[in-house]
Amino acid sequence: MLPRRRAFTLIELLVVIAIIAVLVALLLPAVQQAREAARRTQCKSNLKQMGLALHNYSDVARTFPPAYIVGANLDVISWGTLVLPYLDQAPLYNLYNCSVPPINEAGSLGFPSAVALQNVALISTALPVFRCPSSPSNSNTYTGGLPKGAGGVLPLSISWTAAQSDYCVTTGVDGPYDNYAYANYPGGASGSREGSLQAGGLFGSSICRFSDITDGSSNTFLLGERTGGATIYAMMTPNSAAAPYGPSNGGGWGDFLNGEHWLSGSSYDGTVQGGPCAINCTNLRSVGFHCFHTGGAQFLMGDGSVRFVSANIASLTMAALITRRKGEVVSDF
Repeated sequence: MLPRRRAFTLIELLVVIAIIAVLVALLLPAVQQAREAARRTQCKSNLKQMGLALHNYSDVARTFPPAYIVGANLDVISWGTLVLPYLDQAPLYNLYNCSVPPINEAGSLGFPSAVALQNVALISTALPVFRCPSSPSNSNTYTGGLPKGAGGVLPLSISWTAAQSDYCVTTGVDGPYDNYAYANYPGGASGSREGSLQAGGLFGSSICRFSDITDGSSNTFLLGERTGGATIYAMMTPNSAAAPYGPSNGGGWGDFLNGEHWLSGSSYDGTVQGGPCAINCTNLRSVGFHCFHTGGAQFLMGDGSVRFVSANIASLTMAALITRRKGEVVSDF
């Protein structure tokens, strides 16, 4: 008589598969949360490195770097380029020619094409310290540019290719957000904005010393997350209606437009018009800060610390943290 063979019945097999599926469903979110926590920690570390770079720059120059410098001949340099020596990128910085703009059409504007294209190649160098691991990695570079007649000075459209940056300066508050937060405070961000009470720590070609941050360096932002490069997002979804704004979004570390971000806020659905939402509604330049962390974004404070700021932060508190000398009392955030 043959020995009886033991085996799973079909019902038993289905039960085992169901149990495994339940366990995977329970464990997968925990694994994803652990991965996101690690990515968020790396993002925080990037901002900490930038904070040290800005402080070291200040120790040498006695001032924080300007957000960007634009000379009479369109020779430009951004804050991201200026801090390269303090991010262990001195060789890259030493190759940058500050007298020639990093644009593709330099020859048409009378600048040496070879030097300009060398600058373009330099600012196209992807640097991990400028990228948040939570940000989509669909591209390391984006093509930026300005249309003909921008600022009343350009005889033709210009463009450049820049390595993406997920961090930008917190220049100040402006337009609808300025009015929403401060109820049309007299002498707001219009006119000579860089000298106004609405200005932040890093703006334009002006300098800012520690002594100029009278609200306190621990109460003032220097940098914030703004992901996406030339892809404009409405919350976490690419916004096709805003796609034409992409080339001038200032999404590169060597792109001088990355140094121009006067926050005007967004509507809560991430559309282009200004409004009370400052974080994670859109990444459009001068409209909102943005990242792919759940619930908020990370910001570098003037004292070098990094704070995770809730997307539900009150507009008055957000405006107070951006401006450097308006004298508001900042509550917990």
